[in-house]
Amino acid sequence: MGGDIAYYYKKLKNRHGSILEAGVGTGRMLIPFLKEGIAIDGVDISSDMLEQCKVNMRNHQVNTNLFRQDLTQLDLDKKYHTIIMPTGSFCLLPRNQINTFLQTLYNHLEEGGQFIFDTLLPTDFHAGDIAISNYPLTEDSGILFTNTSKEIDWLKQKVSYIHKYELLRKGAVEKTEISHFVLYWYRLQELELLLKNIGFSNIDYEVGYGRGDDSSLITFIANKEQN
Repeated sequence: MGGDIAYYYKKLKNRHGSILEAGVGTGRMLIPFLKEGIAIDGVDISSDMLEQCKVNMRNHQVNTNLFRQDLTQLDLDKKYHTIIMPTGSFCLLPRNQINTFLQTLYNHLEEGGQFIFDTLLPTDFHAGDIAISNYPLTEDSGILFTNTSKEIDWLKQKVSYIHKYELLRKGAVEKTEISHFVLYWYRLQELELLLKNIGFSNIDYEVGYGRGDDSSLITFIANKEQN
């Protein structure tokens, strides 16, 4: 394990009780935890992501509960001792829904439970920057991903990107998809106040997964007190 997976594994391995990953996606983090014997469920709004997660779990011979729900309207039949939201998924939530999300998540935590999540700061954002990545699928096909930094809005505290996905087969573009991608960021004291107003306590944060070498990545740890 390395990076974010190793960091969260260290946080979770000694936690007792059930765990939920909010924004589970295709199971990139969920599956390694399941293989290490950690009992963890997943929830995501994307049915495509969840279907791929099921495929990936079968390939790795693990299984768990997956739920398709909007995180701002989360309504599960159980509460969790720990809820995690890694890799900056928190920043995808619209700012005007963040209080609703935090309250809903708080209600799904057991007393003494903990919410651990990543938030991102645009410390290295430069409008016009382009990054290209290639992801092979088979011997003669793959995905060419182009990420273009579009603009930053300091007043609304958001950055936007253009994502282009090109399906390549035998060197030719077979299909192209373009999406608009927006991330919202929060000042540290602002986010701490939001959490406190919901009822969280003993709030702490770590920079760069505890190494302090990446000031754009902040992990918050917030607790729900026992009555």
